[in-house]
Amino acid sequence: MKWFKVVFYTLLTFTFIITLVFFVFNDSYKYSIQARVKYFMGDYKKAIELAQEAFELDPYNKMSFSILTQSKIALKFLDYIKDGKKYLQTIEKISQKDYITHEDRVRVKMICEVMIERYKKLSPTVLTPKKLVQESKNLYKKFKKIYEDIKD
Repeated sequence: MKWFKVVFYTLLTFTFIITLVFFVFNDSYKYSIQARVKYFMGDYKKAIELAQEAFELDPYNKMSFSILTQSKIALKFLDYIKDGKKYLQTIEKISQKDYITHEDRVRVKMICEVMIERYKKLSPTVLTPKKLVQESKNLYKKFKKIYEDIKD
């Protein structure tokens, strides 16, 4: 029975070492791991670059494909948030005018329509950072409220 434990642990150690060597020396998985780290740090553009590189080296690398897909989705949310904040500032400037023209109202209405439609096209997954999903949803609600207020 003792020899069984020795053989078992030896095989287990050997398998672990082979797996470790595979992941350390295989460039595709090395890039995938780096991409995963960048994804969780919020650097989605760099994660896309690394995952794309890993995927080109090994198209059967599921980790690289998953990170590539998730990073692209997260980047869409990030772009929506960035544009939403910029447009809210524009709307704020318009609302601070002494007199709001018909053109201003139409412009605000169009901005809101665009941002509402863009939000509807966003589709989060289980792995999409909740912070991005929530912030996008909050911006969507703001644009929806502004649109409803100006529609009258």
